[in-house]
Amino acid sequence: MHRKWSAGMVLFAGVCLTLAGCSGGSGNPSAKPPASSSPGQPEASAPVRQEPVKFTVFIQGGGGNPPQDKDPIIQQLNKDLNMAMDFNIGVTEYDQVLTAKITGGTPPDVFSVNKSTIKQFADQDLLLDLGQYLDKMPNVKQAYTETDLNKGKYKGKIYALDKRPTIPMHTYWIRSDWLRKLNLQMPKTIEEFKNVLVAFTERDPDGNGKKDTFGLTGADLPAFSGVFTAFGVANPGNWQIKDDQAVYSTTEPAMKTAIGYIADLIRTGAVDPEVLTNQNPHDKAFKGQAGIIWTNWPSISVDAKMKVWKDINPNADWVQMDALTGPGGKFQGIWDAGNVQGMIAISKSLEKEPDKLNKVLEYLDYITDPGKGQLTVNYGIEGTHYKMENGTIVALPAMGDLGYAYQEQLTGRSEQDYLKVKFANQGSYIEFAMNQPRIPVYSSFVPLPEGAIADDRYEYEELVKFMYGKRPLTQWDDYVKTLNTKFNITARTAEAESALKELGYVK
Repeated sequence: MHRKWSAGMVLFAGVCLTLAGCSGGSGNPSAKPPASSSPGQPEASAPVRQEPVKFTVFIQGGGGNPPQDKDPIIQQLNKDLNMAMDFNIGVTEYDQVLTAKITGGTPPDVFSVNKSTIKQFADQDLLLDLGQYLDKMPNVKQAYTETDLNKGKYKGKIYALDKRPTIPMHTYWIRSDWLRKLNLQMPKTIEEFKNVLVAFTERDPDGNGKKDTFGLTGADLPAFSGVFTAFGVANPGNWQIKDDQAVYSTTEPAMKTAIGYIADLIRTGAVDPEVLTNQNPHDKAFKGQAGIIWTNWPSISVDAKMKVWKDINPNADWVQMDALTGPGGKFQGIWDAGNVQGMIAISKSLEKEPDKLNKVLEYLDYITDPGKGQLTVNYGIEGTHYKMENGTIVALPAMGDLGYAYQEQLTGRSEQDYLKVKFANQGSYIEFAMNQPRIPVYSSFVPLPEGAIADDRYEYEELVKFMYGKRPLTQWDDYVKTLNTKFNITARTAEAESALKELGYVK
């Protein structure tokens, strides 16, 4: 089971994080097609310019792109590769529109897919097996890891390319000025964490003489991400691998211990009473109502966000916390190895149009680093949207006009490089979050078995009862038994292990 409350949830990112790149490979814009010759005729003395190759792209996105003839990125790509790409974004009812195009006999040449549609279209023999063409995409072959390629696999074949993944961004953030005010040290262990939360609640850290602060806030169960992992277990509802076996985090013995710790924390009054229902916990944090929050660095450290909380309280000092150490080790939340940012597939019909297929493969390779195409989809046009200084990409003001460009990065980007260009003042926060130790989970690789009874509500609501003392922990084993039997977790675990074994994660 993979649900929004289980996976660490990107909390109100507040910024659109999307663009990165370099040069070479089959996407060399200076390469010209060889001149054709007939048997018995001499080779032509010079290459003949071919007509631009036409193909269609239809992806799911948020829109906002300019018309294609005014989109500098599309225009540059078409010019570089001698193509006439028709690039379209489906904003509403994408799956229905795509299905109608395919069943109507006019499939797009390149289009967005998800886990469900990959299965649907592959079973109908409508998707190209990309594994056969990786050698024609050397940049893709170099940039994509085995895990990246596994995301688009179905029945052992690569039917889709995922946008290469983002990097971890979440950590606990803490008011270090409150620590100094109360003469406390930065918490490093799960015990110290509890003591600081209680102190932030009981000892008037804002100095207003009122008991109006809490230790911890956040949005739903992910607010406790760093606590779960300190006990050696992933957030509830995730698949882990332990001792070369698939296990379900909610039914792991360590989950009971972690929930017991959280229940005790809630009993002290140190947790925001609205933690499970908060729509914008940052608002509370920035107003000085809580001293620790689980969030991503863009939501608190980009210049615009920092101005918000500095304007409210110039003395506030939010800093990232190192991973907490607990009975299960030192971990800062989870990272899903199978998480996808969006996948694209190629219509199998292109096998009958080799010129078009080769151009599509060239295009996808060109926009994958290293290559000028990656620079184009990430940063725009050199001299207009960015400039190079001593080998470093420097954003120009016009780059701000390319907020839509993430939708044109069909194969993703080198995330760390991109973020350091777009968020030059946040480099230390990016590095800190990226380098934190995390528990790997594999939830996105695990399909829901057919016929399984899935009831997220029961699993979630009973967890909440344990956390808030509405159900005693002495009944935990009964809860696990119900999940394993009535809700088929035992059967799903076997299915998960089979899926992960097929992909090579379980031996």
